[in-house]
Amino acid sequence: MKGKFKYLNIVKSEIGAIYSIIYSFNLFFIMIIVLFFCFNVVCFGNDYGRYVVVEKSRREVRLYEDGRMVGVFPCSLGLGAESPKRSRGDFATPEGLYFVREKHPSRKYYLFVELDYPALKDILRAHWEGRLSDPLFSQYLRAWSDGRIIRGPLGYAVGLHGGGLVRREGNKILRDWTHGCIALRNADMQRLYRFVRKGTPILIYNRKRPLVETLAEVVPLVFSPEGWQGRLSLSFPEMNLSLDILVTGRRDGLRTLEIAGTNLSDGRPLFYVRDLNGNGRLDPLDTLYSDLQGFPGGYPALQRFILDELPRKVLNLVQENRRGWRMVNGGHPARKGDAEPVRGTSPGRKTAGVRAHHGILP
Repeated sequence: MKGKFKYLNIVKSEIGAIYSIIYSFNLFFIMIIVLFFCFNVVCFGNDYGRYVVVEKSRREVRLYEDGRMVGVFPCSLGLGAESPKRSRGDFATPEGLYFVREKHPSRKYYLFVELDYPALKDILRAHWEGRLSDPLFSQYLRAWSDGRIIRGPLGYAVGLHGGGLVRREGNKILRDWTHGCIALRNADMQRLYRFVRKGTPILIYNRKRPLVETLAEVVPLVFSPEGWQGRLSLSFPEMNLSLDILVTGRRDGLRTLEIAGTNLSDGRPLFYVRDLNGNGRLDPLDTLYSDLQGFPGGYPALQRFILDELPRKVLNLVQENRRGWRMVNGGHPARKGDAEPVRGTSPGRKTAGVRAHHGILP
């Protein structure tokens, strides 16, 4: 019988070997998928290319997935809508890059998505501006490190919720009516609530503020006794363009913005602009150092381009913020569960234009 089925036994043996190879390959493929899954969980806070953008001047909430906008809703802001939140009771809506801390139903506002406000940047800025004493600053840092929120002078329990776009106050109808949160219609809030999860990035910005002020809320800053500065690198492969941006600020209120554009493939300088007053205009002294012939439309067009592209660069901003806001004499504290910076990204590469000019800044 063995001889009779010898060929069949050989075929079975070969099939078994092939099955073992396929099984091993499938196991390897599954491991790759699992590792990719874990990479995204660690680096993007349980999120897979999903994020939310709130543009304050347009009163819009936009949902993005894999770089595509998949939803847009009208919203209302705090009673102090035009400025970023600085303290409890100012009724202002924060600006900057935040993450979903938790979400839950709300008896008063239908559904509530809480942000991790105050974030590290709010704490460091408040201390640098003298709004937090040293003991209170230490308390805030400990709470931030542990992932807790303090019910303190910077405010707390800020997020997105339902409740509608307007409120009636006597004979007045208020469009911006919250104490600092972002309000949506209940139906829109229901969709947003399903879209986000803990750790989802949420960028809040105001494109009508000076560009240097907008960037100073989202670009990680290094604070020193004299002032602060931050760098941001943005690449646009479809345009073969790289932008290196430097923002600086002093205690007397002076803000400076420098932008260098280079060819992405060979690093050749294309244009450079220095706005010494950070006012969005090139004063006579600025024109001596700036060369914008390589960007159509000049400085106004360049500013609009950056503001238009910010919503599409949120994951880039997430990577930048992983490196952290910090004081000049040390790093920032490590928060439990924080990820390392995503590998493969350059930490603020400087172009020839920035190297040549940033040294003269105050």
